[in-house]
Amino acid sequence: MRLLLLGVGWGLLIIGVIGGLLPFLQGWPFGVAGAVILYIESRAVQRTVRRWRQKNPKLEKTWLKLRLWLRERRKARAAKRAAAAAP
Repeated sequence: MRLLLLGVGWGLLIIGVIGGLLPFLQGWPFGVAGAVILYIESRAVQRTVRRWRQKNPKLEKTWLKLRLWLRERRKARAAKRAAAAAP
């Protein structure tokens, strides 16, 4: 399953690059989807992203703010569901 996801991720990333070069194909959705799949499935991609973030402190700060925002959003949703489930 992991190899299939890696293949799909690389395929989408390649389609995204080709789509960026061709005027009739929107490539960015494919590129973003491929990058997300590769980030989730590939340790090498995760290490590369981590190193890139460490070399760019401004990006690291933005990354951490985004993760904190997502974590708070998840907690708020869970609290809302719990409140709705309780009589």
